[in-house]
Amino acid sequence: MPRFGNKYKMFSHIIPSTELDITDLLYNSPRECFLCGHLAEFECLQCLPDRKMQPGRIKPFCSTCNTQVHSHPSRQAHSPRALPAPAASDTPVPRHTMQLFAVLCIQTSHYVSFLKYGPDPHSWLFFDCMADRHGDDQHGYNIPEVRACPELGDFLSQPEEDMARSHPSQTPELVRRLLCDSYMFLYQKPATPLSRSNHEEPFN
Repeated sequence: MPRFGNKYKMFSHIIPSTELDITDLLYNSPRECFLCGHLAEFECLQCLPDRKMQPGRIKPFCSTCNTQVHSHPSRQAHSPRALPAPAASDTPVPRHTMQLFAVLCIQTSHYVSFLKYGPDPHSWLFFDCMADRHGDDQHGYNIPEVRACPELGDFLSQPEEDMARSHPSQTPELVRRLLCDSYMFLYQKPATPLSRSNHEEPFN
């Protein structure tokens, strides 16, 4: 995330996406046309900021839509590139998604983490390796803490509009800590164990 310890934060808080669709980021993988949903054959980087077509979204096109889109005078100078598309098929283009399973946070001097341990939306744990301390600085030791954090699941299960309207000061303590102190979000493929088995095919 765009921050550096407690010295610099670009945003006061960050709301994580629980799922990322990375289909259009994968090399040599089938993709669907941005307009009609058929198999894409071209991609246009110059169309990326186009305000008339959802600016910021990657724009893959099938052959027909590519011709129609770039017949507009404002796009005739664009240079769409051909995609390494596989053979045409009548089956829908599969979507590749990744799900949030951990968040690493730092407020001042040490990291804490939030970990998803099961498929239920409320299956979240909070881990702090330095939650408490026994003894003095020289001879003492840290006491870690692990506790359930279902309130994080409650927050992340809300519609995006409701989360956007929420202020961290109005959320439970641990939810506020995640929103304000997040440093790294970790995602994995759905239904995939953390250590990949030998027979599983990775993303291209």
